[in-house]
Amino acid sequence: MMNHTVRLKKNPLLCLIFGLAFATELPAQSVDFRILNHLQEHRTPAMNHVMSWTSNSLALTPAIPIGMSVAGWAADNRNLLHAGCVTGLSFATAFLLTEGLKFTVQRPRPYLTYPDELNPVRTTFGYSFPSGHTSLTFATATSLCLCYPKWYVVVPSVIWAAGVGFSRLYLGVHYPSDVLAGALIGTASAVLVYNLSKSWWQDSPQPVTAFAIPVVVSF
Repeated sequence: MMNHTVRLKKNPLLCLIFGLAFATELPAQSVDFRILNHLQEHRTPAMNHVMSWTSNSLALTPAIPIGMSVAGWAADNRNLLHAGCVTGLSFATAFLLTEGLKFTVQRPRPYLTYPDELNPVRTTFGYSFPSGHTSLTFATATSLCLCYPKWYVVVPSVIWAAGVGFSRLYLGVHYPSDVLAGALIGTASAVLVYNLSKSWWQDSPQPVTAFAIPVVVSF
């Protein structure tokens, strides 16, 4: 127990994530509940479709690193191949961390905790904390921003990731703290993989073998 405490004290990100996860059950008038209730009261049929589409855009996320990696390999473009591999490995890292936390925390969806007060646009499976959609889109978006720090990459990437996170709140399937934790996990995963990859990539005589294979296996 002491070792875990010391480890958390040395890592502010872990402290924040686990603080969000293991907070005591909040009353119905909590900030989390009030935000979801406010969004629920202002839903419209048109926005329901827009937010559902935005949330479903996660399905396209794996195609980004795979397409970049294949294109970089085919064109012998090391920079593009590196960006694709970083994005894919960041996605895989965020996925593993998110799923591990979900099964550790086992937080019910908000509409299951407040069945008489919160009604989702649609139900979904699995646990609530953290938001997998948010973590994976932020991992992808952050990787793209780090590899291509141009405004025409950064702006749409951030807007897309934030939109997916917001859509999970609007649809009523996650608490705000779930989305916040997902954004932190996704961002941290991308930053970690990107920084580690710089030395790996420079030192690797066979970047295709060293990086493309883990990306493909991760999916």
